[in-house]
Amino acid sequence: MCDNRVVKFENPVRISELNPRTTLIRVGFEEGMKLCDIGAGTGIFSFPATEISNDDVYALEISDKMIEVLSSRMAERNIKNLKVKKVDSDILPVESNICDMAIMVTVLHEIKNKDFMLNEIIRILKTKGKLMIIEFHKRKTPMGPPMEHRISEEYVEEICSNNGLKMISKFSLGDNFYTVVFES
Repeated sequence: MCDNRVVKFENPVRISELNPRTTLIRVGFEEGMKLCDIGAGTGIFSFPATEISNDDVYALEISDKMIEVLSSRMAERNIKNLKVKKVDSDILPVESNICDMAIMVTVLHEIKNKDFMLNEIIRILKTKGKLMIIEFHKRKTPMGPPMEHRISEEYVEEICSNNGLKMISKFSLGDNFYTVVFES
């Protein structure tokens, strides 16, 4: 399982700053809620979500390698409420109106058709569902993608607002990340 992405995603400084369990609770994720982790990677948010809520947690991933990692860890930990799903088109493989929360952690900057994706997220969210977006600050930081791949907080707020989402909070996580939370 020595994939460079696994090492990068699970860098202890990155995990410490993201603080997945605490961040999920901070944005209102709790027992009885369904969550969709879009671009789940190695599951650094998906697995804590399965501990917070006994309801379904969807881990969506495009990479076969990451799906292998997620499935293997799910089996090792005997987790029953994680639903690992392969994303093989622009359509998210989740039913409409079933998620209380969707999250994208350092994923939005990678998405080509951001408007389409945001409308897909709105489709899967329940009324008043939340979307949490975490991205790298659009400035020099100790880690993260090249500056030209980053997107600013203002851009995230604008594109989400233009797609009918209402910003309800925002905050920084350590030196590297910002978080913006929206409601559908």
